[in-house]
Amino acid sequence: MWRRNASPVKIAAELEISQCTVYTELKRGQEADGEGGVMLDANFRPAYSAERGQTVYQRNLRNRGRRPKRETEQKEAKQA
Repeated sequence: MWRRNASPVKIAAELEISQCTVYTELKRGQEADGEGGVMLDANFRPAYSAERGQTVYQRNLRNRGRRPKRETEQKEAKQA
């Protein structure tokens, strides 16, 4: 739908999901060139890639949660 020039509001209405969800997914799946700039599609909007969106989602899923304490913090906690 994004390639066919549909607005995020129309996409959200069609899929019956929140507009925020559509905007978040479009941002997650933005294609970038080698220099960090955003690639544009035929409609001169940021290009969207579902594969990239899925990859970023999986990476963020693995990285979420509580971070383990560093060794020095653990040693200080044991001594106290």
